[in-house]
Amino acid sequence: MELTCTEQWWENQNPGAGEQGKLEIRSGQSQRLVQSFIGETEVTSDEPVVRYVRFQIPKEAQPTVQGSVAQVSWEITGRLELDSGDTLTKSLEVTVVTSPVVQARRSPAALTEHATFQHCTLALILVNDVVGSGGYLEGEVRAQMTGTDQAKDIRVELHSAESSGDRKADSVRERISLESGVQLTEDRPYVWSFSLPVPSRSLPTVKSEHTTVSWRLKAVVDTTESADAYHVEREVRIFTSI
Repeated sequence: MELTCTEQWWENQNPGAGEQGKLEIRSGQSQRLVQSFIGETEVTSDEPVVRYVRFQIPKEAQPTVQGSVAQVSWEITGRLELDSGDTLTKSLEVTVVTSPVVQARRSPAALTEHATFQHCTLALILVNDVVGSGGYLEGEVRAQMTGTDQAKDIRVELHSAESSGDRKADSVRERISLESGVQLTEDRPYVWSFSLPVPSRSLPTVKSEHTTVSWRLKAVVDTTESADAYHVEREVRIFTSI
């Protein structure tokens, strides 16, 4: 039995051409774990031969990543070599997940990001910044105005960024609107609570020599007075588990 991990990434074949250079996919030397556990065994049609194999995934191993550009795959292969010289093989793709991250309880200040603009101070306060796929990112968006502004939309967005060698991809994976069409004044602070679902098939946070997957949560206040939206963001970490 053989367990194999293969990482693929893109390389620019003409770096001098910048982003116009031709990209070709590369595959690194596969990591292999091998166990031989049926030897000198007679196999007949009368009785099946059953053996069990157990592989320990190395702690430093990358998890499965099947993104738009980032690709890390795992496969298990059974190989039976016969005295006749024939070899029978059967392969199956498997999924390697990341372990849940256990963190000590942190203060609200450690989970808060601020951004200051001419007419607004914005804060993003999280309950958690580490979450499993299929879970929720929860917290509050707070705004303190120094003038009057008409908000078209107040929302939170979950962004992902992938890089695979010289190829990159960014996307908004989830978005929820907290309020719209509201006049913001300096008379009082504003607080919007949120619970944003993380898609169940989200990629895990990964950082290696060729492959990176990162996530960030962004709070946005779109107004009629400013061409650029008020915004504040924070990097979050996503893990996959069974």
